[in-house]
Amino acid sequence: MNEIDLAVVMVSYNTKELLKRSLKSIYQNVKGISFEIIVVDNDSSDNSVKMIRKEFPQIKLIENQENLGFARANNQAIKQSRARYFLLFNPDTSFKDNSPHEMIKFMDNHPQVGILGCKILNTDGTIQPSNASFPNLFTEFLRVFQLKKLIPGVRAREEIGEKWSGILGSTLKEYLRVYWDSETIREVDWVTGACMLARRKAIKEVGLLDENFFMYYEDADWCYRMRKKDWKTYYFPFFEVVHYVGKSDSRFSPRTFIERHKSMYYYFRKHKGKKAVFLLRLFIFGGLALRWVGLLVIYPFTKKKQAELRKELYAYLKVIEIRGF
Repeated sequence: MNEIDLAVVMVSYNTKELLKRSLKSIYQNVKGISFEIIVVDNDSSDNSVKMIRKEFPQIKLIENQENLGFARANNQAIKQSRARYFLLFNPDTSFKDNSPHEMIKFMDNHPQVGILGCKILNTDGTIQPSNASFPNLFTEFLRVFQLKKLIPGVRAREEIGEKWSGILGSTLKEYLRVYWDSETIREVDWVTGACMLARRKAIKEVGLLDENFFMYYEDADWCYRMRKKDWKTYYFPFFEVVHYVGKSDSRFSPRTFIERHKSMYYYFRKHKGKKAVFLLRLFIFGGLALRWVGLLVIYPFTKKKQAELRKELYAYLKVIEIRGF
């Protein structure tokens, strides 16, 4: 089998229209490289498979009979390609009038880089978080207690970040969405799996995505493992994509919320140890208990659909029940 430059790997689950848009953007914009697209369908029920067969028959399609999650599905595709690079690409993401050719050129010129992320935009053109520091107890404390809500508005957060940049540190600046340098190529801790270019050679040395993650944190874990093997992760702002995040389902999803916390516990257990997991569980218990009480207080008076509130109450309780060990 002849080696090609790039395999675009997409994991699909009930995102037919977004997937169609994404596939069209790829074929319209990829130039100057040899490539293939591999779509792994995780048992969609919205005729995604039928659409692919009819409109994109050239695509390599893997049909699963159940939802195997993000890591296992991507690994299936990676195993079936001889490409030099793999672009993990969400189906709710589209190329923005540019080709990944420049990303591959950068990787070819920087053989120590194992993973490369890009600039991800919201539909209104604003920058979406695409890289961050590795998860630690401080980052999860901030997230669980939602301290961001104490500072209303992005502009206010940016002003705080600019005035107190020397004191806040990178973790808090990232949490407040104060974007240091969105136009500069730089080394980062990890990049999101929504659009992540990985080198075959690095994958062979480090291993595939950890399939113990069903969804979330597998991208941070992969980059962490890359660094332990002396591979670098970089942010590359000269390739842009648009992420239609939340368009497939803007409602609160108890399953997604629960799976995120399961993955969080597994990441900390794997990389930080039992003591960190114990402290993490205290943070989660405290933060979600406060949220649960708050929802109970507003429940009789809210205009929000009470069925949605019940979903949140259920999810908080299920997460609190997770032992983490």
